Amino acid sequence: MESTIQVTCFAGLKKYFAGELTLNLVLPTAYENVLEEMKRINPEATEILDSCRIAACQTFVPLKSLMTSDEPIFIVPPSSGG
Repeated sequence: MESTIQVTCFAGLKKYFAGELTLNLVLPTAYENVLEEMKRINPEATEILDSCRIAACQTFVPLKSLMTSDEPIFIVPPSSGG
């Protein structure tokens, strides 16, 4: 079943996807497929997406785990502090 997924991007990803985007994905699917779809939409973001983590339901999720609902997700690129 195809579902509409709201994706919020942070930090350097905003350069490639503004702040939010909507993806239509067939569920269940692995969270890593969200990143693959984003790479398909904007191949220039591949390098940063390869280092990103995904959060759903207020917790980071393993990329290989299955997304089974259309809950909003958050893509978090690596960051450094000073």
